[in-house]
Amino acid sequence: MCMREEQISVSLEFGKLILTLWGEDFSECWRIEAYEVRGERLILRLGRQPGRVATLEITSGESVGEEAADARRRAFADTLRRLLQRELGARVEYVATHRDDARHLSSIYTRLILARGKERAIAIAVNSGEPQAHVDGVVTAGLLWWECAMNSPHGAEAQRLMFFAPGGRAASIARRLTVLRRDGPRLELYEVEEARGALTVVTPFDQGALFDPRQMRLPRPGVELPRHPLRDRALALAPGLLRVARRPGSAVESLRLRGLEIARLSRNRLLFGVGATKRLLRENWAEFERFVQEVARIRHPESPEKAHPFYRLQAERWLEEVIRQDVQRVDPRLDPRFLYPQIPAEETERHGLVDLLGITEEGQLVLLELKTEEDVEAPMQAAEYWLRIEWHRRRGDLTRRGYFPGLEIADRPTLVLLIAPFLRFHPTFDRVARWIDRRVPVYKIGIAEEWRKGVRVIFRQRANA
Repeated sequence: MCMREEQISVSLEFGKLILTLWGEDFSECWRIEAYEVRGERLILRLGRQPGRVATLEITSGESVGEEAADARRRAFADTLRRLLQRELGARVEYVATHRDDARHLSSIYTRLILARGKERAIAIAVNSGEPQAHVDGVVTAGLLWWECAMNSPHGAEAQRLMFFAPGGRAASIARRLTVLRRDGPRLELYEVEEARGALTVVTPFDQGALFDPRQMRLPRPGVELPRHPLRDRALALAPGLLRVARRPGSAVESLRLRGLEIARLSRNRLLFGVGATKRLLRENWAEFERFVQEVARIRHPESPEKAHPFYRLQAERWLEEVIRQDVQRVDPRLDPRFLYPQIPAEETERHGLVDLLGITEEGQLVLLELKTEEDVEAPMQAAEYWLRIEWHRRRGDLTRRGYFPGLEIADRPTLVLLIAPFLRFHPTFDRVARWIDRRVPVYKIGIAEEWRKGVRVIFRQRANA
């Protein structure tokens, strides 16, 4: 498991050294009983009641898995070099797989400059051993590489930007290429069949062929929930703090305290806890009540324990709740009566969920995408969500499925509001967002860092002017 420094905490509590690890969907606390240093590795022996023990190995530098990934990427670069020469008649003038932090270039992608006669092309590729998120990210990586390569002697006269993705896994890339500006380089996409040693041209989809209507049926918005004795009793433990969320199309209810899921209700079964560790609620209501009170104490804008997982977990959901309380602070044109959360952005949830979908008082749809940490993929991810929402808007699906009752949705492109604390936009945000075609109205909204106390907009600007 790869973890960032801010996801690990070591503290002295009651004479014991406690290690805390957390992520978006888990939180673990262990007692450190012993340690051993072996070269560049730190071995920890951990204990936890009742009688649970574990060993944790912390390494500095590259892990065995990272070394294997680097070897796979170098081998792919060699294979691709031969394939390009044989299939396209292209000569590789430059190839790199190393990481370049100064230029925000990742070692995940193979970066190339190609030549065929006097013509030059800039290319980027991703191998089949990478997860789908890395495959989808090749568009952003390619845009950054284009800007860097154009400043080099070999790439200065290039007029084509070429993307190479694993066979059968380029659909998201093909969609994202349709929202890039049309006055830039010629864009080309190929799928690479590494085993067969073949290249296949992929034409970016236009919006008319984006989705299969049989698979992309828009779920109906949530309706007012009927009374439920378990839910009602749970909500009474923290009136005004505990809220119920239910994703469109799902029967499972999520009980959240300032955005943090602390319980799940399914039929007559309630599980409580944070992350993967949840307990069944039966006769242990006193334990549940103490747990709710502890979360409420820590997950507070003036928390005394801001390093605690209860404070730091699921920050974007906390921001979502703060915005929903007064959405007109983000944009006074927004209708506060209608904000739909967590709308699936794909036929599966692999590509995530639209954070919030709203509408202005003039009937223009608004997609609100929230970030609390730097995310290099934020502009292209939001552009792909825009494609999905626009597809449904043009078909009249939103009205037909019961969204925005009593309102007429205007025949205008959906607005995209990318919202983040003003110091949390990735350094490459503006460079990537400028590539998005102007028909997609994308706005960058920076809010104050202390957003937990209430949203305060610091700046609002068009991102792809």
